Amino acid sequence: MESFNRTSLITGVVVGLILGLLLGMLLFWGLFPVEWTDAHSYDLAAEAKAEYMVLVADSFKLHRDPARAAEYLELWTEEEKQQAVADAIATQEAQGQQEQAQAVRDLSMVLGVSLPGEVEPPVEPAPEGGFFERMRVPCLVFFFVLLVLVLGWIGLRVALRRRSPREVAPVAPIRAPVAAAPMEEEWEGRGQPPLGHFFTTYQLGEDTYDESFSIETPAGEFLGECGVGISETIGPGDPDKVTAFEVWLFDKTDIRTVTKVLMSEHAHKDGALRSKLASKGEAVLAQPGVPFSLETTGLNVTVEVTELEYGEGELPPKSFFSKLTVELMASAKAGSGSEGSF
Repeated sequence: MESFNRTSLITGVVVGLILGLLLGMLLFWGLFPVEWTDAHSYDLAAEAKAEYMVLVADSFKLHRDPARAAEYLELWTEEEKQQAVADAIATQEAQGQQEQAQAVRDLSMVLGVSLPGEVEPPVEPAPEGGFFERMRVPCLVFFFVLLVLVLGWIGLRVALRRRSPREVAPVAPIRAPVAAAPMEEEWEGRGQPPLGHFFTTYQLGEDTYDESFSIETPAGEFLGECGVGISETIGPGDPDKVTAFEVWLFDKTDIRTVTKVLMSEHAHKDGALRSKLASKGEAVLAQPGVPFSLETTGLNVTVEVTELEYGEGELPPKSFFSKLTVELMASAKAGSGSEGSF
């Protein structure tokens, strides 16, 4: 339940981010684009600067006040003035307004603005696009962000799925009746049900195999977890050939996680491989019907292989598993606080 709530919360946050990003782009970028206000004359486009220069020339022609004309252009750079004068003269001459063009020349002489040797006609600015033209860039940004969020969400779901506890109900075809009987008789003799009874099966090709199970009291109090995962592979190529598994037990009252390495017959006989895996835990040969235990401060898990099949190929005989079914029986140790929860 806790894993489900956490996944739902993460999914809701991701969906909310995507919807908020989409609505923000559509409403505030597409429908209500940013508009400039209180801009200075030097912020105008090139064509508008040329028109502004014509207006300043008309003012100077009327008042003959150089200081006033210079004040209109006091924040302009020399390059901006030269370009605006050149564009204004070219535009006016192209329109047949020779008198206006001469007025601009007179203004440039008074202000000391040097004219280029040849005046090229101003480049007309590209017409401003409509709604769809303005939305092209934000749409590209949106889809890029959406792709990143979706990939991150998929990766998170895969990670949560690999670590979420999944209990598998006992199924008759998976269990070996002869091997399972001693464990059932042992629990019947104790007169107390186990805290958890789990089965997990690996088959060749499950390269991300990693099962975990939550250990809880009948009242729902979390005590710990146990599980089985891939520890070591052998040989090249796909799929991975698993030669050893890790069987582990976590107890919330203990500071350590107890681990044992369940090995194939080949790995168990290989001294170099056993030395390599020694840091992960005690080596145990995988044998159907031969149980072993994991113990912590308050918990005990009895582990038994109920079905085992080795793969065949170019690798050494009995070096990798094609199928392995493991049964785990969790219980509280006598005298621990967990035992009193019943």
